Amino acid sequence: MFSWLYVFIGLLILVGTICQGTIGFGLGTIATPILALIKPELVPTLILLLAFVISTTTMLKSRSAVSWDIVAISSIARIPGSLAGAWAIASLSHRGLSLFIGCAVIFAMTLSSLGWSPKRTTTNIAVAGATSGFLGTSTSIGGPPMALVLKGYDPTRVRGTLSGTFIIGSTISLAILALSGQITSLQLTAAAAYLPVAIVGLIAASYLNRFINAKVLNRIVLVVAISAAVALIVEGLVAA
Repeated sequence: MFSWLYVFIGLLILVGTICQGTIGFGLGTIATPILALIKPELVPTLILLLAFVISTTTMLKSRSAVSWDIVAISSIARIPGSLAGAWAIASLSHRGLSLFIGCAVIFAMTLSSLGWSPKRTTTNIAVAGATSGFLGTSTSIGGPPMALVLKGYDPTRVRGTLSGTFIIGSTISLAILALSGQITSLQLTAAAAYLPVAIVGLIAASYLNRFINAKVLNRIVLVVAISAAVALIVEGLVAA
């Protein structure tokens, strides 16, 4: 049966994909808190599945700029973080998950907006990878911790390296979610249905990224994500 809700979700995915194709992340950041409000049963698997396809395409276009040492270190560190994220999903009630996702989005956006850049040491990359794994598996928002340690790189290298970490990271997260019984047929069907929308978003991003100011877009993503996160927290508190 036709529903405007699914059209709205498609628009969310389209906008999020364009953001991800332009600044390296944004699909999970924009879509997850809003999805958690309107269709929580799709979180986080729908975004993780689409992010895998988007990241693979982006990485292939920017493969010469990928910092594989960062990808390797962060991917190894991501495993324990992903296990903790799967445990969080399995343990929390719907209300608890709403509050958790809302707080996680605000935390991730705070990381994204920080003006400082941590040194790219093995320890810092590993911490970012573990945090990304936890947030990515539990909320599908794993980009900001890794984006923080990549500050200072040129945009092509940031997009390529983030995509490399997302490919391996989303595979780890999806495998752990599948093994823990957290993936449903509804999520898989939704991912297949919205995949063409994500592809259109990628094509649009390839044309638009030369005209879009990445800093301005980053701020817009920040405002939208935090606004949705606050609404999600309020809903969780009211639903007590």
